[in-house]
Amino acid sequence: MNKILFRNIILLVLLSISTYSCRKEEAHPNIIFLFTDDQKDNTFSIDGNIPIKTPNIDKLMQSGIRFQNAYTASPVCCPSRVSVFTGMHERKHMINFTSAYKLTADQWKNSYPALLRKAGYYTGFMGKFGVEYYTFRGHADTLFDYWVGHDGWTRFFPKDTDNESCRPYHNAKEDMITFIMGEYMEKFLRERPEHRPFCLSVSFSVPHLTQCASMHPDVENPRHMLEPANNNPRLKGSPIYDTLYRNSGINIPEECGTDPYIHIPRFILDQDKGRNTTYYQSYYPETNKEHHIRYYQLITGMDVVIGNLVRSLKEQGLDKNTVIIYSSDNGLLMGDYGMGGKSLLYDLTARVPCFIYDPGLDDSQRGQTRNQLVSTVDITSTILDYAGIDQPGEMDGKSLRQLVFDPDSKWRSEMFIESLYTGRDNPFIEGIRKGRWKYLRMYDGVVSYSEEDLDFRNREPKFEQLFDLKADPGEKINLIKEYEGSELLQQLKEKCATESERINRERQLYKQNHITTLR
Repeated sequence: MNKILFRNIILLVLLSISTYSCRKEEAHPNIIFLFTDDQKDNTFSIDGNIPIKTPNIDKLMQSGIRFQNAYTASPVCCPSRVSVFTGMHERKHMINFTSAYKLTADQWKNSYPALLRKAGYYTGFMGKFGVEYYTFRGHADTLFDYWVGHDGWTRFFPKDTDNESCRPYHNAKEDMITFIMGEYMEKFLRERPEHRPFCLSVSFSVPHLTQCASMHPDVENPRHMLEPANNNPRLKGSPIYDTLYRNSGINIPEECGTDPYIHIPRFILDQDKGRNTTYYQSYYPETNKEHHIRYYQLITGMDVVIGNLVRSLKEQGLDKNTVIIYSSDNGLLMGDYGMGGKSLLYDLTARVPCFIYDPGLDDSQRGQTRNQLVSTVDITSTILDYAGIDQPGEMDGKSLRQLVFDPDSKWRSEMFIESLYTGRDNPFIEGIRKGRWKYLRMYDGVVSYSEEDLDFRNREPKFEQLFDLKADPGEKINLIKEYEGSELLQQLKEKCATESERINRERQLYKQNHITTLR
């Protein structure tokens, strides 16, 4: 009798544990990560500072939590995307257009898509993969349960071009890349297995320069944008891409066409070595406005498909258990400081939009903002946290989930930032953002750089910047000379050096634990 009683008790305990585990698994939400390409922060109609329409994104933000001081881990698409996949600083993973390394399958094992898939999530990816240099190139589709993605840079009308960046979209019903993304998002939701939580990563190609330029490709030098995109007959009659914003009083930056060397001297960044040709349209007022019009149109087009996505979630009963995270790989200069492009650490290039829509938020919390310093590597930690997965010790981020529900929770008071892309004469740049201050130091860049090139311990910076972001949010006044010898500047320099050296040491440990490879 006692044996029977004991056995029944054990069975009840096991049943309870099993039931708890199932409930715990069911509690893990679906996750949708929306990642844009070259979108500056504050480019939504809710901000009220530019003539743009983004009603659907605005509504999501008003129902979620927005992070107003979010910085990219690297203000260039390839290293930024690898940082988000892996949750690490660039100098730890060492993948960039101008680095000596490529990502290995062993490194990918600790990416958030791989970890979620291993934990039972149904994983999907669509759009710009963006890693570019990796050992499993051509086989990335095998690393997801659902894949409609591309390497390189696709086109606004991808079905017109037969290359690896456009071919994945040739069977779509839609013709324009953003609406093709919308089409495949709908397909993913229809075809997903209902018994598994899902994580869908949507990597939009807009509002990147390649999309702006290819809106009207059949002209000489389409990247120069010398004529209106709606001269393309295929855009005539479009509610978004025809006349929208063409009579909206768009103001281009006052510094467009002015001397960029007032801000960063030629000896550390020569604009004539690729920057002012790649981003030609940002250096001349007559082309700059057209770039802004197309840029805003592309964001509005993306807003439309995001609105459709939200409606589909509601129609399928998924809106109460789906978290949406939104951000971008980097910002963009569009004539600001007399320059164009990215890869610098001005806020216009390094700060990115970031918000989280969590259906579990209390109504009293919705629409709030957080001013803490946030990095895009925190997004990786956040995705893992929502999925109930412990993040690997090598990751550098912190879950934003704690800030979503508790704005007063303990958080970082300073943040290391870097840009290591060295093409087009860009220098190595690293710095510290702390309170109202941002300190940056620059060194001559090296193409195909390795770890030794990032050891700055015995090197003097070639150029430094210090900005008081409270008094000078536009970062126009470099205070480095005024504060030379001050305790404040010394503290910022020491902190920057300490963080740089710490991550360099962690890179060496990382290499001992992972297979890395040179190109």
